[in-house]
Amino acid sequence: MFKEEKTSEKSKEINFCPTCNSVVETAIIYSYVSENTVNEDLCGYITEVFLSQCLRCKNPFLKEKNFQIAGGDDFLTSELQFFPNTENEAIKNCPKIVFNPYKEALKCYRAHAYDACVIMCRKGIEAICIDKGENKGDLANKLKSLNSKGVLENTLYNWANELRLIGNDGAHSHNQIVNQQDAKEAVDFFDALITYLYHLVNQYEKLIKRRKK
Repeated sequence: MFKEEKTSEKSKEINFCPTCNSVVETAIIYSYVSENTVNEDLCGYITEVFLSQCLRCKNPFLKEKNFQIAGGDDFLTSELQFFPNTENEAIKNCPKIVFNPYKEALKCYRAHAYDACVIMCRKGIEAICIDKGENKGDLANKLKSLNSKGVLENTLYNWANELRLIGNDGAHSHNQIVNQQDAKEAVDFFDALITYLYHLVNQYEKLIKRRKK
């Protein structure tokens, strides 16, 4: 059973809230502790699961913490956030030339540097073109070439081209304001492109090979 925790200083944590796009205080509402792996000498390990709430937007957080117990003292060994999920496992499959601007775009977004965020997304699109063999011409022509070769089907091409245009606004326009929603959507589209090109395509190829055996 979950046990209800009172909102006190001890039951508060600092977390990054993607809804608020900020580091916020979260209050633990319920927690569950599994202690059946601790022996009579108070050694072993425990797992604790927390249901928390952002004190700003009231959205939920679900986390798991694992502790090593030695002589009655506990030592945090791992921590996993189940919700909201701020990590995309598919990103790990992309090459470093693409991963680095993605990582920087997230840093800029979380720092509220939205112009810099969309510029990094644009840089990431250029990195995808280079990784896929397009090294000549401007970014617009590189994307058209990937589209004509079938690497980017029409929907993905439109997404990538829109990222190019938003990135141009961030880099060159003094009239067009890049706001949080623009930056968030730029990161989401960049994320989707990486997921498709470096994860789903590979998964599909593996599926075809497996079914042919």
